[in-house]
Amino acid sequence: MIKMKISYPHTNSIPFLSGGGEMGALTRAKDWSKTPVGKPEAWPQSLRTTLSIILNSKFPMFLWWGPELICFYNDAYRPSLGQDGKHPMILGMKAEEAWTEIWDIIKPLIDQVLAGGESTWSEDQLIPIYRNGKLEDVYWTFSYSPVNDESGQVAGVLVTCNETTEKIRVLKKLEENKDELEFAIEATELGTFDYNPITNKFTANDRLKQWFGLSYTSEIELSNAIDVIAEKDRKYVTDAIQKALDHSSGGLYDIEYTIIHPASKKETIVRAKGKAWFDKDKVAYRFNGTLQDITESVRVRAKIVNALAEVEQNQKKLNIVIEASKLGTWQLDLETRKPTYSQRYLEIIGGYTEEIELTHDQLLQHLHPDDMHIREKAFKEAFETGYLHYQSRLIWQDKSIHWMEGRGKVFYDESKKPVKMLGIIRDITDEKKQEQQILEREQKFRLLADSMPQHIWTSDPEGNLNYFNKSVFDYSGLTPEQINKDGWIQIVHPDDRDENIRLWTEAVKTGTDFLLEHRFRRYDGTYRWQLSRAIPQKDSEGNIQMWVGTSTDIEDQKNFSKELEEQVHERTIQLEQKNIDLQKMNKELESFAYISSHDLQEPLRKIQTFATQIVAKEIEKLSDEGRDNFQRMQNAAKRMQTLIEDLLLYSRTNTTERKYEFIDLKTIVKEVIEELKEEIQNKGAEIEVNDMCSANIITFQFKQLMQNLISNSLKFSRKNEKSHIKIIGEIIFGENLDNSYFQKDTAYCHIRISDNGIGFEQQYSERIFQVFQRLHGRAEYKGTGIGLSIVKKIVENHNGMITANGEPDKGATFDIYFPVKE
Repeated sequence: MIKMKISYPHTNSIPFLSGGGEMGALTRAKDWSKTPVGKPEAWPQSLRTTLSIILNSKFPMFLWWGPELICFYNDAYRPSLGQDGKHPMILGMKAEEAWTEIWDIIKPLIDQVLAGGESTWSEDQLIPIYRNGKLEDVYWTFSYSPVNDESGQVAGVLVTCNETTEKIRVLKKLEENKDELEFAIEATELGTFDYNPITNKFTANDRLKQWFGLSYTSEIELSNAIDVIAEKDRKYVTDAIQKALDHSSGGLYDIEYTIIHPASKKETIVRAKGKAWFDKDKVAYRFNGTLQDITESVRVRAKIVNALAEVEQNQKKLNIVIEASKLGTWQLDLETRKPTYSQRYLEIIGGYTEEIELTHDQLLQHLHPDDMHIREKAFKEAFETGYLHYQSRLIWQDKSIHWMEGRGKVFYDESKKPVKMLGIIRDITDEKKQEQQILEREQKFRLLADSMPQHIWTSDPEGNLNYFNKSVFDYSGLTPEQINKDGWIQIVHPDDRDENIRLWTEAVKTGTDFLLEHRFRRYDGTYRWQLSRAIPQKDSEGNIQMWVGTSTDIEDQKNFSKELEEQVHERTIQLEQKNIDLQKMNKELESFAYISSHDLQEPLRKIQTFATQIVAKEIEKLSDEGRDNFQRMQNAAKRMQTLIEDLLLYSRTNTTERKYEFIDLKTIVKEVIEELKEEIQNKGAEIEVNDMCSANIITFQFKQLMQNLISNSLKFSRKNEKSHIKIIGEIIFGENLDNSYFQKDTAYCHIRISDNGIGFEQQYSERIFQVFQRLHGRAEYKGTGIGLSIVKKIVENHNGMITANGEPDKGATFDIYFPVKE
């Protein structure tokens, strides 16, 4: 470098230019008489004072003076002009000539100051200038201020400035590093947190909030996150946090624990790493770190531990190290083609177990030659979209074939030129093997399906049929091309198509099973009935993966059903005729009842009347045997009359009109007791009536029921022992009754009538309800054997049930159940 020797004039005549370093010397040495500002001796005091301040200031300053805006600057400003640029030629030049490359930028600012006298302020503004032999992007923080002359008018513009180019470069670099970090966090699927021990609050990224089920607010209470941690791990986590916040621990934090999502209850196992930061007093003021979902890793690890436990004796020397969900990371400088990668990357790409430095070309040699075009296409698309994704086979050092999946992001410079790529790879060899197994299973499924006579078909989750077995083509006579062109619906009978499409659309939409009977056209043009059903195949999360359906020929069953329907129709006609015959029989029965009540009883009454007259008038003329015969005849007539009346009563129990009334049954029981008052007194009986039900009944029938049961208890009382009859009622639901006859959700009225009479053997508990069935002789106990039959018929008329329980000489109990409301 040639040093220029500058001769400085004597400064006694211009003391305001003394000092100022290099720029002071250059200012003193310049012949100002050739410039618009003239000789320094004639400069105004305002210019002298301003230059004195500028030249002796350690802060970068620049001055434009006068109408021509003549340039002045100091040593502190000098470095910003660089080498091989404007320095020192612009000293004393007009602004427009000195700053031609940025004049359109700075001229408005200068005019603003000259016009109004107001200062300007700009921070980190890009103003490119010519320096170092080229036009460079330079960032400035500067202020333009007015300099007034002796008359108070703005005569110049003072620029105080600071070049911030390096600061902006650092900030951009930090931003790039931040982008890289965020991508790495996103690629590795990490959750991040930043905790303030003073406020007890923390911030987190969306992934962590999603794991914990936290609201998407800026700051979150620590307790909200602690509550989501599994109870077994909660104290362990809080102790670990407190330990990290203790300066003596070094501030490090590395634990595993389980999160239980508050809404879905899904369990997530995470590994948390963090570090606490301390002030000069050793007090923690910040604690941040990351969380990694290691649920699958832990599960795999558990399986490995179990497997090792079983084969430990035979495989002690075998060391299985599986880092589940561990990714290889890489970075590629697109200008130098130099790669940077992790050890895991080397393991995945070539099976390297030790650290080794490989070039980009050496790494590419591990890609299978037949898959190289896939990578090239993926990289081409990445430069267009900014994102890289592809799968490829790898050839390891041992020549074995493996699979990997690569993902990456392209980073660009300010001119949108790609400069580097950052990404990850993962080993998908096992996944590819599973895909191959699935493919093989699918082939077996198709082989099995083609061997079946049934129609087998499948569809995707959206309901698009994508497979038919051989039976479909054999049956329809169509080719795969014909079905692909005109659709499968062409096989279905035109009258069945709309319903077919409606039900299939509904099944696909709701995920419910599809079931339909419809007709398919056979290759000969005939239609046969088919039963089609399909069920969705779902994954562990309930998402439909595919539909599998079958269609079975049911034409023969349909024909059989038709024949059966015809038989049923014929049988129905027969039953209707039987019903007509039954109605005729009922009318005949009614006629018989009429005859019984009138025609049969009329001669019977005459027999009784004439017998009574003979006994009254001729009794003395009869022998003892004759009187006994007449007495027997009268008794037989009475029994016949009673029998006819009981038969009438029994038949009317079915034929009378049933008019129901909701009434308190206790009222009816009291009426019956009042009507039987004389018989009760003669027997010296005691009747105990407790709580009763209210129910919907046929009043006169229920009155007859109670009358028959109470009379039955009075008739069969024990001699020489006071008769005791107990009547109770309650409401009980069918679900509490141990009998399939009762409906669980129906309320029943339960009436129990018990006595202390002669009872009966339990084996006769059903027989006593049959017509004309008696357990005792006529001479011992009067009656026709119809009373309890009438009772049972009345209970059945009320859709109820009656049971009897007895024990000789200990009494009998009757339990009646019927619905409270019909």
